[in-house]
Amino acid sequence: MSFRTYVSLAALLALTPASAGAGGTRSFHLGDFDDFDAGEAEGAAIEGSGKVTVGLVPARGEVKGAASVFSCVADPKDKGAVYLGTADRAGVQRIKLTTPSKAGGAAPAASKLAELPGAVVSAITTLPGGDVLAATLPGGTIHRVDAKGKVSEFAKLQVEQIWALVPHEGRLLVGTGPKGELFSLDMSGKDPKVVLDSDEKDILAVLPVGKDVIVGTSPGAKVLQVGPASDGILVHDFSGDEVRALALVDGGLVAAVNDFTDRGLSSVQALTKNLNRTSLVGQPAEGTLDATSGGGGAQSSADLFFVALGPKRDLARAAEATWESWLHKDKQYFTSLLAGGKGSEVLVAASQQGKVYRVRGRRDVATVADLDERQATALCRLGDGAALATTGDGAGAYRLAVAPAQKARYRTKVLDAKQPSTFGAVYLRGGGLTLRARSGPGEEPDKRWSEWKPVSLKKDGDALAGALALPTRRFVELEVTLADGGELRDVQLFYAPENLAPLVAGVDVARPEFELTDDDEPDGKLTIKWKAEARDDDDLVYEVRVRPEGTTDKEWISLSGAAPVTKKEYKWDLGSVPDGVYEAQVIASDEPSNGISRAARDEVVSAPFLVDHKRPAIDGVKVSGLAITGTASDDGGQIHDVAFSVDGGPFRAASPSDGLFDTGREGFQLTLPEPLAPGRHRVVLRARDSFGNIGSLAVIADK
Repeated sequence: MSFRTYVSLAALLALTPASAGAGGTRSFHLGDFDDFDAGEAEGAAIEGSGKVTVGLVPARGEVKGAASVFSCVADPKDKGAVYLGTADRAGVQRIKLTTPSKAGGAAPAASKLAELPGAVVSAITTLPGGDVLAATLPGGTIHRVDAKGKVSEFAKLQVEQIWALVPHEGRLLVGTGPKGELFSLDMSGKDPKVVLDSDEKDILAVLPVGKDVIVGTSPGAKVLQVGPASDGILVHDFSGDEVRALALVDGGLVAAVNDFTDRGLSSVQALTKNLNRTSLVGQPAEGTLDATSGGGGAQSSADLFFVALGPKRDLARAAEATWESWLHKDKQYFTSLLAGGKGSEVLVAASQQGKVYRVRGRRDVATVADLDERQATALCRLGDGAALATTGDGAGAYRLAVAPAQKARYRTKVLDAKQPSTFGAVYLRGGGLTLRARSGPGEEPDKRWSEWKPVSLKKDGDALAGALALPTRRFVELEVTLADGGELRDVQLFYAPENLAPLVAGVDVARPEFELTDDDEPDGKLTIKWKAEARDDDDLVYEVRVRPEGTTDKEWISLSGAAPVTKKEYKWDLGSVPDGVYEAQVIASDEPSNGISRAARDEVVSAPFLVDHKRPAIDGVKVSGLAITGTASDDGGQIHDVAFSVDGGPFRAASPSDGLFDTGREGFQLTLPEPLAPGRHRVVLRARDSFGNIGSLAVIADK
């Protein structure tokens, strides 16, 4: 297969994860940033242009005695060291990461500086002298920890949660909940003042902008500016549930906004309800988030917004200029921001698979770190300029500014073929690539999966092509290794699932339709309708057949002929069909998707139905003055209605003698309406059966 053909198919299939082709052939296609970002990278960068390249190998440090790291701050006295605030067992640890650990060598380990009361260190910072300030949940206590690990109380506020500790203008700003208050304290922990008392429950983010201060709130996703009035100045109100983080970059302001499907949940509320099982510390809250996906399964979406402030960082512009979306991700939420060292660059920590994104604008996005743990929880800048990321659902700390990898690995997400499938040709665009593949019966790879199998690749046009010889299973995963300078731009994998027969749920036969006001007989077409389902998304065609009731299978007559029916109904012209009781059969086939040899079928026969051409008869008519009575009868069905017309006027309904028309022989009665001129009048009586056939009779009435 040439790559020119492959590209043509890829263009058609790019919008669908599993696209159908003839003969039951389908394909998976990965070709843009979101496709690749759903997988896992090690030493690889996923660029916004839609390709995987050799990236960075983060240097990892071990954090022991805690389930997650929640917060971090650089050690002001050591450019390569950082203090970590841990969760599940609240404490402060210190680690120094300067160079990546060598293969086979032990990773640097954090040392415990202090253990604190509570479940999580929700915010951490340092004092000018180097001591650490750490706020723990639950409660409003800020602890002071010196270089030897001695713990003392720095301040105690009458709040339930502390979310941010930010030094500013010689004082300490403290973002709290659940009353949405921003406190200002002096650097000895004294003189607490409420400088912002918002209508929101929690102040999550605190950011100085020159001498000004702005905050991000929850559960209303608002950005507020601290002003002369304690209720603050509204800078922007986002459509979402929380402004989780704020950062200043060259030219503007960046906000991480999370939106949860469950409006009763935010990342903060999950944490306060269940301190040791929360999205923010790596384990989703029970009953709300998917506990198997490390926070990535949360019913949420995340957006990174940017607004230009101009060269003088004029905050007033944030209330009037347009906020544009630089990054949107579904099924995850953002946890931290860190302004980069270059222009408008910002790093974004996310809840899904330990991802860290580098964003430099709405068209310049890359995944620069895919950490071993399932959630990135915080970002901070070390004294030497390197970025550090912390993780939840497994406590770790990663230095991100390290040497480029000599070899990178990219693993696709587990691809779901929906049915046990035969996996065939795979095409990779790029260079410097090697490939392995495996298949299995479950969404999570385990011992039931096949071993990784190398796939030989050969040049095929502009692509590298190979054939997968894997066990027939529902799920498949590819692993691509990139040599130095290698890149992966596109992946297409063909497969053929085991064919599932279609299901025809039932056949309904509708008699010709007419209205009581219709003066003519219906068009004589009977409508056969059915419900059918292709359980594996195949294209279906149908054959419609009829036979007289009680006859053999040899008596079936095809109504559709050689041309297949594609709609789920067929109109049968009854013009040449004799009266009688019939059955209809609908046969569904998935031949268009699987070919004639592999096609599967299903068929259903309708309940017996009547074909009736014979018109009703009217007899026994008696005229007595203006009153007329008579009998309408039909051999093939029930009398539907009887009507009359006087001297060519419109038809009007007669009444059934027994109160209803429900049998094949019905008495009727009517009284000619007044005013009526004296003399002879021609009255046309009309009887209609349930098939719409009409019989009529004219009589004379004298007044």
